[in-house]
Amino acid sequence: MGDQYRPINWRRTIEYSLFILAGLNCIFVTIAFAYSEITLSGGQISSVFPFPGIYFIELIAIGIICLLTVSLLNNLTTSIRSGIAWICSGLLLAFVILGAWTIGFYLIPGMVMLLIVGILIDKRSQRNYALHLIYLIAAGLSQGIFVFLTLLI
Repeated sequence: MGDQYRPINWRRTIEYSLFILAGLNCIFVTIAFAYSEITLSGGQISSVFPFPGIYFIELIAIGIICLLTVSLLNNLTTSIRSGIAWICSGLLLAFVILGAWTIGFYLIPGMVMLLIVGILIDKRSQRNYALHLIYLIAAGLSQGIFVFLTLLI
């Protein structure tokens, strides 16, 4: 009878799950699009680089950051976790808008999941929504500017 039951914190479980699903969405969508690009070019990996290969690497990095955030959740402060969710959601927002007819449509679920995670963490910890909304917009704008600058080069 000495068993101690810890109640399941459903909000954190949802946060963890959504972080994992968003990360996997980024990784699998990117792999699928990279594979299709390579097969369309006759198996030439060099045809993917530099574009869209750079963007594929960014999207995989976003997915890995999401997965690492879950594995490091006990070591990260609530503010950092929430900031990561909002920033990654903003980066995906830029891909969703700029790649609307290609990869962007398939990244919408990941972007929405990260946005929900950011909102849940902010609601639970009573953080500043306005600051994190600025993170989202700044990340989206910086990614959009990066895309346009790389296209000009």
